[in-house]
Amino acid sequence: MRKIKICLDAGHSGSKYNQSPVVKSYYESAMAWALHLKLEKKLEARGFEVFTTRPTIDAEVDVYARGKLAKGCDLFLSLHSNACGTESVDYPVVYRAYDNQNSANELALGFARMIGQRMGTKQAGRSATRKNSTGGEYYGVMRGARAAGVPLYLLVEHSFHTNTAAAKWLLEDRNLELLAEAEADTLAAYFKQTAAPVPEEERTTIMDAAQTTAQQMALYCRRRNAAPKLTSCSVEELAGMFLEEGAAEGVRGDIAWAQSLHETGFFKFGGIVQPGQNNFAGIGALNGNGKGQAASFPDPRTGVRAQIQHLKAYASTEPLAKACVDPRFSLVARGSAPYVEWLGAADNPGRTGWAVPGKGYGACVLDILAEVMAQEVPEPPAEEKDKPKYPAYQTEGLERLTEAGIIDSPEVWKARFGDTVTVGQMFGILGKLLARAESPAD
Repeated sequence: MRKIKICLDAGHSGSKYNQSPVVKSYYESAMAWALHLKLEKKLEARGFEVFTTRPTIDAEVDVYARGKLAKGCDLFLSLHSNACGTESVDYPVVYRAYDNQNSANELALGFARMIGQRMGTKQAGRSATRKNSTGGEYYGVMRGARAAGVPLYLLVEHSFHTNTAAAKWLLEDRNLELLAEAEADTLAAYFKQTAAPVPEEERTTIMDAAQTTAQQMALYCRRRNAAPKLTSCSVEELAGMFLEEGAAEGVRGDIAWAQSLHETGFFKFGGIVQPGQNNFAGIGALNGNGKGQAASFPDPRTGVRAQIQHLKAYASTEPLAKACVDPRFSLVARGSAPYVEWLGAADNPGRTGWAVPGKGYGACVLDILAEVMAQEVPEPPAEEKDKPKYPAYQTEGLERLTEAGIIDSPEVWKARFGDTVTVGQMFGILGKLLARAESPAD
């Protein structure tokens, strides 16, 4: 089957173009750039051939020229957020060909409504057209795409960054990840594009030993999010739990970790599941649920154990090694997804999986896993060979006390330099010193 070609255009150059007047940390150009990178990966995972109009966020390319770069593509997609003078306006709008060329409104309207549902905007998404004074397309990128003969071209306004809720939502990396997933799924359904299945010998089995260390896992997480929203443990402690619980059930704990980073946006949360629920993989967080409407666990280890058990349910028919704490374990078709690539229902031969529809879900987890495995752990500075382990004044003090007869077992005390001295031992040493000072000089 011929690959569908899509040209992605991140609207506006530079990292600080079109600042939101109500959320000062939001810039339209930065959001569009981040979203188009995520969407590019997800479209490629679904079998599309993807082109982009600019190599870097700062590269300046004329708008008309950007549209013409889509020559030979099936779809040109320009990503933006809108602006107006009214705070209450909150809806996505997708601009399409003014003459509805190739029935563009079908895709434009469906795309806009999907974005509105995903973002939870106050008003429903809609499609629109806009002409210039000569009767052609108003937007330069759309004129360029039409001139290049692109059959479908859309300019997508992801609601209005003059609305506080919309701007805050678009600021969250995890939300952009979800948005890219939904947009890729929508395009895959429209074009009925299916990626070629990964050969069996190249698939990644879930039931296996972990191939990373807890230190690699934690360092990579902190590199992507310096302040993980964990309420009862550190990210280092949590990484250790994933490896321990995974080893107990024969599940790769590092795969479960990568899945958690994907599900929680590197422990930023912000979706249905809240940090205090100790639910690191969205167990029970179903489409349409409100905040907090998902499984909750009493502590981080129980949450990790439930996730490991849920993965084992999909990956194996073997019994659990520990008592079941996964509230949805019995709902899984046992052994239906032995490979990470099959965790998305749309990619699974049996059309079942952890994520529904989940096209490219496994590929996203594997992308994160590869980066975790590539994480370099800094080596501690090598100690100089002859450098004393303890300061000189400590050893000198021991020698003087030994010479004075206060200490009669110096080797024992030297071996305990790193230990804590008890109050009783300190009084004993001070008592000997006092007795020595009061005794007549020899």
